[in-house]
Amino acid sequence: MRRLVVYNLLLIIAFTIFSCNGNYYLTSSSYHNYPVDKSLAGEDPKIVSFYEPYKEALDKKMSKVVGVSSAELKKDKPESSLTNFLGDLLLAEGDKYLQKTGENFKADVSYFNYGGIRTFIPKGNITVENIYELMPFENEMVFVKLKGADLKQFLDHLARNGGDSVGGVRFGISDNKAADIRIGGKPFDINSEYWLVTNDYVAGGGDDMSVMKNRVQYISSGVLIRDAIIDYLETMHNRGEVITPKLDGRIYHE
Repeated sequence: MRRLVVYNLLLIIAFTIFSCNGNYYLTSSSYHNYPVDKSLAGEDPKIVSFYEPYKEALDKKMSKVVGVSSAELKKDKPESSLTNFLGDLLLAEGDKYLQKTGENFKADVSYFNYGGIRTFIPKGNITVENIYELMPFENEMVFVKLKGADLKQFLDHLARNGGDSVGGVRFGISDNKAADIRIGGKPFDINSEYWLVTNDYVAGGGDDMSVMKNRVQYISSGVLIRDAIIDYLETMHNRGEVITPKLDGRIYHE
């Protein structure tokens, strides 16, 4: 008992001495790599049995075929098979949403920001996994109403960047500005207002799109862009349609 009391007393004294000195300095350091070798410890069957059902369900979902393409779709500027396809897709899905919700307008222009398109669409079967790789972000489809002058500023920005992914609009690039603009086949009117369907990142001013902050109106859909792509592809696939890439000169150099 006495030995225990002495031991506790020494601990208290040591703690008091060292706690009074609040300054600590690193005098040396060292490191060592500890490789993880699977052979040292096998898989824990309990852990495997826990996650395996979820893995199987996820693998099944990601490997599901949602579409077929007759050729590989890649992005390029001023236009490309992939950027055109995505632009048309977003315009169609935007109008489908507006019809479903009873809105009394249609989207005039669609925009997929070039940097947000992360990979390509393969030739042949297209799986859910392919779309997650193409569009890994949780971006939402939104609608932005812009004055004609602001839409012109937006299109000039695309022209300075050498082109992008759009639908519903056609224009030339002249002196780094958008020229001969036609929207829905009609000449652009700077005194009109236009609806743009895009993603919430762009609508919030991302990718140097500060012009979006001048918007007249904003509508959130709650629909993820990635889900819109999958729905569009599945609709085509269920009708037996195959993606046929095309260039139509919607953005061109004058």
